Amino acid sequence: MKTRLPTLGHKKRGSAAPMAVIAVLAAMLIAGIACTGAPPRTPTTPTGVGSDTAALEPTATGLPIDGATWILESIDGQSPIADTHLTLTVDGPQFGGFDGCNSFGGRHESGQPIIKRYGTVSLPVYAMTAAGCPTPAILGQAKRYLAAMKDEAKARVVGDHLHILDGSGQVVLVFAREQPLPGQPVDLVGTSWRLVDNAGIYGEGDTTILFLNSWSATGTTVCRDYTVGYAASAGGIRSYYKGMSGSVEPCTQDAIHQEHQYVEDFGWADEYAIHQTDGAERLVVRTSRGKTLTFEPLPQSVGDIFQGQWRLISFLESRSDGSGMRWPDNTDVGVSENITAVFDAGSFEGSFGRASCAYRAVGPDGTPLVGADKTISIAAASVTENSCEDGVIVSPKQQRYLNALPTAERYTVFGERLVIITSDGGALVFQPE
Repeated sequence: MKTRLPTLGHKKRGSAAPMAVIAVLAAMLIAGIACTGAPPRTPTTPTGVGSDTAALEPTATGLPIDGATWILESIDGQSPIADTHLTLTVDGPQFGGFDGCNSFGGRHESGQPIIKRYGTVSLPVYAMTAAGCPTPAILGQAKRYLAAMKDEAKARVVGDHLHILDGSGQVVLVFAREQPLPGQPVDLVGTSWRLVDNAGIYGEGDTTILFLNSWSATGTTVCRDYTVGYAASAGGIRSYYKGMSGSVEPCTQDAIHQEHQYVEDFGWADEYAIHQTDGAERLVVRTSRGKTLTFEPLPQSVGDIFQGQWRLISFLESRSDGSGMRWPDNTDVGVSENITAVFDAGSFEGSFGRASCAYRAVGPDGTPLVGADKTISIAAASVTENSCEDGVIVSPKQQRYLNALPTAERYTVFGERLVIITSDGGALVFQPE
């Protein structure tokens, strides 16, 4: 099933979600996506449940509510507050959604269904993210929304709508069934994309993303580079960490706002699919807040790894916590370190620091360092003898770089970035000089 649990790693500025809570919720997220499968991409068709029937009739494939996303159309007979997006998803013993401010989710560990045989709603203990609500009215709406699914609530399906009734039989919530994204949820690892934004809210600079492996991605915005931790399976996607690289000082206020808007939106990623539009491939990401991000395959605008000189700008690594999750960790490399690289097929060389200490990396005997299939094989990397000025020593970051080179496995050039991916799941990120 496609697990819809809280979107993690996202917090509104000024909120105070304890890291212990974030870690627990993130562990639930990964367990849900990795172990429970994904719901059908095409919602189950309701089977003969009319408006005068308060009970749900079970079908051979389960209740007709299961496996679909439901969008709130009315609460207590009124439309939701403008620009709020409230959702509900039920899959057997687990449920999730968005209350207009926060994602929520939980499951009955006993396997008891959320919606019982005759429509009774039984919510388990659930977790929520800790973003604040923008206004008291939206906060009040969020509280009423979740409260309506408690206290003897019942559910019924009427056509493509889901009704939640209170204990007196009054309809308090009405949902419409959300249409699934077109296309297929193919593997994202190794793919790179550029945001296509017809509305223009992200500015004229390229906003890109490269999915390095199954838990981390990196990319560029109109202002800075970023790293995200994510989990994706069978169409469900969650971002549970975000980190920025570089300084905002050279950026305009508009660029900073555009960057924040994109990173904020991607932080609420909920589902994805890849499909063809007018013969061109598109990656579509839909968020818990109801926004849609559309990407096109990223052309290699800089070109080949052998073209010109590159400068290291960051290390991307991962760390594990007690739950077994992998969290991306990025470290900036300042201009003063001046770690550069120039590649050819059999070796590459570069320099360090203002004193221009030279180094050289070579491939195994008889094997090209850079392969035609974008592989990299480095036998050794070291500072060239007598290349540094007297008294100059290699800095910790420069030595870290030398130590990382023999673990390189493959590379990709996307946008104006060269990324060398290492055997431990980390990466070295370069930009052209």
